[in-house]
Amino acid sequence: MAYIDEEIDITKVRYALYIRKSTDDPQRQHTSIPDQLAECGALIDHLGLHIVGDPIIESRSAKTPNNRPKFSKLLKDIEKGIYDGIIAWNPDRLARNMMEGGEIINMIDTESLKDLKFVTHHFSRDANGKMLLGMAFVLSKQYSDKLSQDVTRGVRGRLREGKGSGFKHGYRRGAQDLQVPDGRKFELICEAWQMRVRGESLESISKYLNDEGYSREYKKNKQIVRMTTQTLSLLFQDSFYYGMLIQTNQKIYLPDLYDFEPAVTEEEFITVQEMSRAKPKAYKSTRKTFYPLKMLITCKYCGNHMYAGASKSSNGDRFLYYRCDTKQCPRIKKSIRAKVIFDFIIEFLENNLNLTKSDYMKLQEQFGTLSEVTKQRLQQEIHNKEAVLRHSKSEEEHLTLSYASQKINKIGKSKKIIENRIKELNTTNETLESEISQIKEKMALSEQEILTYQQFLNLSKNATTAIKNGDPMIQDKICQYIFLNLVTDDEKVLSYQLKDPFSTLLKGSLSNKVGVPRLELGTS
Repeated sequence: MAYIDEEIDITKVRYALYIRKSTDDPQRQHTSIPDQLAECGALIDHLGLHIVGDPIIESRSAKTPNNRPKFSKLLKDIEKGIYDGIIAWNPDRLARNMMEGGEIINMIDTESLKDLKFVTHHFSRDANGKMLLGMAFVLSKQYSDKLSQDVTRGVRGRLREGKGSGFKHGYRRGAQDLQVPDGRKFELICEAWQMRVRGESLESISKYLNDEGYSREYKKNKQIVRMTTQTLSLLFQDSFYYGMLIQTNQKIYLPDLYDFEPAVTEEEFITVQEMSRAKPKAYKSTRKTFYPLKMLITCKYCGNHMYAGASKSSNGDRFLYYRCDTKQCPRIKKSIRAKVIFDFIIEFLENNLNLTKSDYMKLQEQFGTLSEVTKQRLQQEIHNKEAVLRHSKSEEEHLTLSYASQKINKIGKSKKIIENRIKELNTTNETLESEISQIKEKMALSEQEILTYQQFLNLSKNATTAIKNGDPMIQDKICQYIFLNLVTDDEKVLSYQLKDPFSTLLKGSLSNKVGVPRLELGTS
């Protein structure tokens, strides 16, 4: 075995040429892949180096370990003896993280990696050379970390000025890079919002926009893309359109910064969210048509659920009905038309869902305590998992630093144990971070269990209109939110149960009304 400070004959070393285009900072990428190939080629010719195989070219970030399949295979091939050395443009092409940087230095120590050649950095195999190489890796990591911080800081700074990133339908970048209405496209998007407020389906809104010639052109490839229901679904969830820009966990109300022109009011935006909340769960069925009020309609005679179906009248018109298919049911007329049920629902909402601020305060008083208990429990879960995460990250950092500073001996088994433990801790940390994020989302949802005052009034104000004009899915969402069940005989709705908070809020007022179906006491 050659001593570590012994000169080697570089003409006999089998080199691999590794080229990587950084994805960490594409705007400041000084050397493209062709440039790296050209400069490394000049170095190879000048020194008379021997290259084995084709250049290994990769366009993956080196900021995190185990993110580059070709680089990982290169290191394994070096261990197998296929290559003796690596040629690269700069040390940061090989690693921008301490784990892979430490692995390269360890391979030099064990002499599986005999030499490194760089265009911009001189490497020697002695102690000083390895120290300088380690410093180059450290500086590369510091550059990546600082760049990430600077980018985040820049995004937040732009956000504070109302200059959020991302394309917004119906708007364009105007003076000072602020979002301003884009003529006819803005008018079409405003109309799309109004159609959704009226309860029209995504399919009909998408068709309207495309028929009116709405499209988006991508600047890169000049591709023209028409409106789709998927795009509309995301658009109708974006608070930007009433003026609230949310990015990097920051909220900026654009009308406070400049003369921003919203496409929809905040009240209308909240109405759309209420209409789109809690999609009905799909169930296995051979039919493609969605029928509303599933599991809501109950037969008076046998107490079982009635199921929806469609039929044609003698003049060819299609109509929806609900049918009891229980064999032992004594019901003579097996079905009732859906129109009868929806007429009752509309009349009920028009007469009874006129809620006031005092009703909302009653709701807050009854359900606020439960929400606080839920919040405290979830907060405790977050606290416990964050404590475990801090301990796990501390251990991972300690092992990674030990690995990088060559505190591991040359025994392969010890090296493998440390590597496996670092990978295990990395996986654990990712799992914990994911669980903490999910719990925080749960907590946010628990805080939203009680409607805001504006949402409360919007539901009271717009539920009837949405059911009259809405598609079946919107009708179903509203009814499933308010009703627990509706009991029918052959001709009409006989009784019903409401879900909380409506059961509690309306019980007193409904009990005094004459001529309405019976309110059965019960909650969801």
